[in-house]
Amino acid sequence: MNVKTEELLISIFVAVESAHAFSAFNPSLFTINRFRDEETYRDIVRGCLYASIFSGLIGTVSSLLIDSYIPVGMALAVALGMSAVYLREARKGLGG
Repeated sequence: MNVKTEELLISIFVAVESAHAFSAFNPSLFTINRFRDEETYRDIVRGCLYASIFSGLIGTVSSLLIDSYIPVGMALAVALGMSAVYLREARKGLGG
């Protein structure tokens, strides 16, 4: 597999922006742990959904622009990882 430097750099930027989307749509882990309740959990689920959609969109657009699957793959991997972290933290103490 021959990955061009530009593909790799754009993919890294997409991954970083995907992670930033999660902090934009969700509170910090500290805040989640201090104000945990069912409403907070629903807000986290909604934030993860919005951030994942945003990540998928920037990954897809970037992949189409540079004709490479790597940006969308990185965006989806980051979205999956960040969702797992946020949802695990939000479920702590809620019986789940």
